[in-house]
Amino acid sequence: MEDDRIENTRNRVFENSLAIGKNIDNSLKTISTSVYRVIGRKTGTGQIDDIMKCGYVRPKLTPVTDKHHNELFWTKGGEKTFYMNGNGMILEAPEYKVKNNQMGAIPFEDLIGIWVFSDKECKYINVIDYYRDLYEQVHMNHSL
Repeated sequence: MEDDRIENTRNRVFENSLAIGKNIDNSLKTISTSVYRVIGRKTGTGQIDDIMKCGYVRPKLTPVTDKHHNELFWTKGGEKTFYMNGNGMILEAPEYKVKNNQMGAIPFEDLIGIWVFSDKECKYINVIDYYRDLYEQVHMNHSL
């Protein structure tokens, strides 16, 4: 099976008019100029590993017969959208970089947040800088 996920990813952006999550002290509050993608507790590290390897946010490899083959799901942020502790990792990208039905995987450099819940701080923290440094190290070592 040919891996065409970078070129043929279809981004799906869900715009919500109902509340998602609860606005409590340690929830991740979202903004309307960003879109968010939850990469859950079970699959989060696999997707992060894939991003570090290929440099893109892309869907997992699925058979062509899968009804969501090459689709990547995002949620538009706003005053009614919150992510609670336990959602796993959450990717954030500017809304103007990810449009509904837009084709093509999202480049890693377009992300502005990789949010992880810190049990120690009891809140979500943005660890994008850690992953940018890691990405540079991985790709610098491969180019030597």
